[in-house]
Amino acid sequence: MKNQVEEIHQLFIGLQLDSRDGEFDAALLAKLIDNITLLDNSDDPILKKLAKYKDHLTPEMTLRHFAGIGVPFERYLKKSIQDDDFIVTDTDRDHLVTARVPLHFVVDNMRSAFNVGSIFRTADTLGAQKIWLTGYSPTPHQLQVERAALGATLVIEWEMCSFKEALQKLREQNFKLVALETASSALDISYPYEEKQATAFILGNERFGLDADQLKLCDQIRKIPMYGIKNSLNAATAAAIAGYEWRKQWNEFQIRA
Repeated sequence: MKNQVEEIHQLFIGLQLDSRDGEFDAALLAKLIDNITLLDNSDDPILKKLAKYKDHLTPEMTLRHFAGIGVPFERYLKKSIQDDDFIVTDTDRDHLVTARVPLHFVVDNMRSAFNVGSIFRTADTLGAQKIWLTGYSPTPHQLQVERAALGATLVIEWEMCSFKEALQKLREQNFKLVALETASSALDISYPYEEKQATAFILGNERFGLDADQLKLCDQIRKIPMYGIKNSLNAATAAAIAGYEWRKQWNEFQIRA
């Protein structure tokens, strides 16, 4: 019966991809209902309970309602759903960002393709210009990066090079190099930035961060305050917090100009 539930799960995914509120493929929906009905023949009490969900599937239901019905089947299969696994049905804005701000991210020796993809997605929402990938950080050529980025790798410029080369090129373009690290001497992330200063945030490995030699190559070190027992954030989350604080201040400079 597990194969049966797996087929039901795949039908849920297919219908979510191809349907809109109140507009479901009639043949696929009928097949889904038939497959769920067959679970009633199982000796497994959990599957018998899942079979009752057939009564909640109607052609007029919303996608939100439909997606909710699929959750018990995911959980029965012990599916581990990550952010990049969710099906995004809403369309992005139908216009391109015409003027990106001078904000870059340098991502060094990051192991997680999901984190790198998330940083691409965040960078685009910030209107940032470029991401520099150094060390063994995965590139958009890897499927998991592209999946987590949800298409942002197609609109954000990126370059793969050595750490020192990335920082040298950024210095030549007059970027301020700001390391994100939990060093005791670091400034708070909300401390005022220089007005209209092109900035590159430098992020290191998820576990080890940036080493002392790398920090010496940066102009400044910033930290995000921690109020719980953990002393650091997920790397992609830290990039988002830093980027949005910088963008908020950049926007304020623009208003005052």
